[in-house]
Amino acid sequence: HKTVYYNNQGQMQYGQQKLNGHWYLFDNVTGAMKTGFQSIANQHKTVYYNNQGQMQYGQQKLNGHWYLFDNVTGAMKTGFQSIANQHKTVYYNSQGQMQYGTERINGRVYHFNRVTGARQ
Repeated sequence: HKTVYYNNQGQMQYGQQKLNGHWYLFDNVTGAMKTGFQSIANQHKTVYYNNQGQMQYGQQKLNGHWYLFDNVTGAMKTGFQSIANQHKTVYYNSQGQMQYGTERINGRVYHFNRVTGARQ
């Protein structure tokens, strides 16, 4: 019950693989394609792979929460982030989830729009 990838020589592939313009992650032992949140320890980042195994970028709504992933590296962002095309600054907690309402961050109180997450 796993999806794996074999190269043109018929060899099972492991780890990160760029295939047809998309990054995928295959287990280093079993070769099984990974999905969901994954930590890439040697690159010090957490990324997200959709159900097709493709790394995701930009804003993503996952399990009812908004997340932001770097447009180049796919790294999940945390802390204050500017969403330039929406003219707002938002805050992502340590789990990468956008925050709403009143939040105490580093000893200071901030207010974020309850619908858009924009800092007020």
